[in-house]
Amino acid sequence: MADQLISGDCSSVSKAAKIFAKESGLLVLRPSRPLSQFFYFMVPSGMYALVTRHGADENHPDLQSAVWPAGLYFGVPPWLSISHLVTHESVVFDLPIKGCKTKDNVTVQMDVSIVFRIMGDASRGEDPELVRTFVHRLGPRGLQQQLTDAMDEAVRGLARSLTHTEVYGARSGSKTSSTTLEISERSDDSEEIFQETKDETLEGSSSFRDKVASHKATQKGVDVTEKMQLRLNRQFSPQGVEIEDVMIKSVSLPEDITRQMEQKTMIISANAQQRMEHENDLQMTRMKEQIETLFQTFREARQAEITSGEERVSHEKILLDDAIADAKKSEANIKEEYLLKIERMNADTEREVQRIKDEMNYEIEKMHADAKKTAAELKADTLLQTQTLVSEAGFTAAKNNADKFQILSKAEGKIAPWLEKKKEFETKELEMSVYNSLAENKDLIITGSDDADLSLIAVSDAILQSANGASDGNSRSLLLAQLALMNRGTAHIIGEEEKN
Repeated sequence: MADQLISGDCSSVSKAAKIFAKESGLLVLRPSRPLSQFFYFMVPSGMYALVTRHGADENHPDLQSAVWPAGLYFGVPPWLSISHLVTHESVVFDLPIKGCKTKDNVTVQMDVSIVFRIMGDASRGEDPELVRTFVHRLGPRGLQQQLTDAMDEAVRGLARSLTHTEVYGARSGSKTSSTTLEISERSDDSEEIFQETKDETLEGSSSFRDKVASHKATQKGVDVTEKMQLRLNRQFSPQGVEIEDVMIKSVSLPEDITRQMEQKTMIISANAQQRMEHENDLQMTRMKEQIETLFQTFREARQAEITSGEERVSHEKILLDDAIADAKKSEANIKEEYLLKIERMNADTEREVQRIKDEMNYEIEKMHADAKKTAAELKADTLLQTQTLVSEAGFTAAKNNADKFQILSKAEGKIAPWLEKKKEFETKELEMSVYNSLAENKDLIITGSDDADLSLIAVSDAILQSANGASDGNSRSLLLAQLALMNRGTAHIIGEEEKN
């Protein structure tokens, strides 16, 4: 809500939204174009934007509209810029009207609120040229002055038509019940209707008349505000402003008048309280009398029920005694009949048991005789079959033994060459194992002659060669080899000398 309508300047279009949100009465902004936006500019949403070229108004090139839509425009020369940003939102303008004289010459103050918006929205079928009309012809200050003058005249005329007790009803939002409205339309001064509808206990003696007067004032206030809205729209629509609503927010009376009205209300409330307390006392007395009457009626009814109940109990007790006697008699008869039935059942049971035992003994003896006969027959058959099977088994065994010897003799004749070859193979294997052992023996010496002397020399030479590689040169084998060679050499020399 704003108490002043203003315009202002801003350094950049990007700050316009914050400035409009901060200043409630701000209607028009004149933004500057910074050097950083040399070849483009931006139109924010929620505002009307007017663009100029060298100070002259410029329409949108595609829409041919005075208002440029929201968006970002690239490739714009620096001499084309946004000159004005106008708010698109509805604005609430508070306007206090002081020193209003009522019909009975009481000075009051009435606070009025006007809701309006700037026209030019093409989506609502409005002419965008109205935005230029508002900016260049009317402006925020002119709008405030004209609204103040128009509302001052209308509100003072409304106050002059009402008394100070009726002026409260002219506030916007005051409501009166449908019954009061209907009665006020039928008759303003009908005492009979007033007596039928008022409730003095809860509302007071003058409450209904005050409601009727309040309804008249409210209706007059509604009519006046509607007429104000129509008259203001006729005045401001050509200038680009639409009045959406006119409200009388509050009415302030002088303190002495307010105090008198409060005292009157307190007296009415005190009288109503006394009447309510008196009615409450009467109602409590009547309630106590009714409760006492109900208690007495209840006690009498309870005593009557007790007497009637005792009579019914005596009658029922007599009936119960008769029923008990009949039950005992019936019980004795039932027991006697039951004992007779049990005796007959026991006798029948004993006879049936004896008959079943006799039949069982006969069947057992018969089964024993049949079993002995069957056992003797089975034993004889078993012995005969056993002897037959033993004879057949002996014959079959003798025949199988003869076949066995015949098969063995044939088998030995067939495998004799195979056994001879097997023995030769085993002999060859033994020879090969001997050769392998000799081949693996590193100390074995083989000579190509069967001369004993030559073999001795070869063995001694091998021993001497192996001794040269050993560390111990005085071993027993070495000594024996040397002695053998010396002996063989000496014998050869001695033999030559003997020949010579």
